[in-house]
Amino acid sequence: MKIGLYIDPSHCRQWMESLARRLTENHAASIHVAVSDASPLPEHVEQLFQAEEGYYHKNQRHGATPMDVCELERFHERAQPDETFDLVIDLVGDGRPPSSKESVTLLYNGHAGEKALVASIMASGMPQIALRTGTGKIVATAAPSGELAAGVTGSMDQVFARVITLIDAWIGHPHRWVQPLISRSARLPDAGTLKKRTAKSRFKDRLKQIYYRLFRPSHWRVGWRFVEDEDVWSRQSLAGETWQVLRDKETHFYADPVPWEEGGRHYLFFEDLDQRTQKGVLSVVTFDEAGKPGPVECCLEEPYHLSYPYLLRHQDQTYMIPETSANGDVALYRTEAFPVGWQREKVLLTGLDAADVTIAQWEGRWWIFCVTRDGAGGYSDCLSLFYADDLFGPWQPHAQNPVLIDKATARPAGNMIVRGKSLLRPVQDCTASYGAALKLVEVTHLSPEHYEQRVIKTLEPNSHWPGRKLHTLNRAGNLEVIDGAILRPKWSLLRWIAERIYRPKGSR
Repeated sequence: MKIGLYIDPSHCRQWMESLARRLTENHAASIHVAVSDASPLPEHVEQLFQAEEGYYHKNQRHGATPMDVCELERFHERAQPDETFDLVIDLVGDGRPPSSKESVTLLYNGHAGEKALVASIMASGMPQIALRTGTGKIVATAAPSGELAAGVTGSMDQVFARVITLIDAWIGHPHRWVQPLISRSARLPDAGTLKKRTAKSRFKDRLKQIYYRLFRPSHWRVGWRFVEDEDVWSRQSLAGETWQVLRDKETHFYADPVPWEEGGRHYLFFEDLDQRTQKGVLSVVTFDEAGKPGPVECCLEEPYHLSYPYLLRHQDQTYMIPETSANGDVALYRTEAFPVGWQREKVLLTGLDAADVTIAQWEGRWWIFCVTRDGAGGYSDCLSLFYADDLFGPWQPHAQNPVLIDKATARPAGNMIVRGKSLLRPVQDCTASYGAALKLVEVTHLSPEHYEQRVIKTLEPNSHWPGRKLHTLNRAGNLEVIDGAILRPKWSLLRWIAERIYRPKGSR
């Protein structure tokens, strides 16, 4: 495949070389660089970028690092005026791309060019990415997460990483499910406004430093309750029986709760993270006949971080698939000493950074749903699927992977359920921040070649489950669980006050 990369020389950046290399490796493409007229950013914006290089990036190269167009042309041929390409990727949008059989223009919130990207980030945060053909059809969309972004250039890095993901996936399988196009105009701020914005951003950075002296960072807690027929899925609400908080240690947080019913008893597995080491193990509590949780026991520890202890039953055996992204694989564990003593049984997938692995059986196949990280992008926006005829594999990647790039609905948030003829999945809504809210989603098309879904309901923290975030939802038997983040002061008196502020509605 002969691909023309149409760029503005004043916006030539490191990510373009990464894109060209990806397309060469994955699609046997020959890349030719076509150059438009220069349209540089205003001087005060460039000055901001230069300041951020030292402040946020410590002068290390990254996706938004400028590079001379000659550097790009050193590895890829310069396009000739009369050349015709199989595909042109238009990163400029000036209406003058080289001749091609097919072309796509990169859009940010419906507008082309890097100025539109920078203006969108400064006005409203991470923009929607879209690819528009020469006929005006939108053929691919993405909503990148900004959880790792630092400054404007850091946000650009996150966007550029997902531009690479999206273009690569679209070329590999062009018939993708697309989200409605966002068309939102934004203008670059003038020098005075940008100066005020920068000062405000630096002030927020200092406030964060003070915050971390007073509070535990990202303190997650687990809520549980016993329900009969009415649960969150049926109510589409957090109301109902009062949520009870699983008591944690001062320097630990509990997250990713997974309930389980076995032998007539209820168990609750969860991530147990020591904030002093930032390393997670998996722990479990056993509920007694009166419905009270027993002591916390560590049930699995590895040399690397663990979380999201997904459990399933297969052929009269209970298995666990913990998140082992730090080890670059997806592995099945089993035990002869339930609920503790888990050991590796089989590696299902390897060579990928996969988080929150959740399995469903649907129309005769086993399906793995997970988020995968691609390059320098975020952890929560790429939904990838794998399928097999048996739990033990072999597992095949979905043709469209990642089937969805969307910070609002990609990341799994607990067990998928079948109700009637519908396959339903809870997802993390990371639009505002990582794990900020929950969405209830219905899978409307699932096959090895195509995927679609629709949002049913969005749930946010409220008086029934107070806090800053709402993260996971699961049920086993009559035990229903959620988790979310709260402010956890380091001082005991403030901690006592915070616990009362964040007490679920109806608690005594």
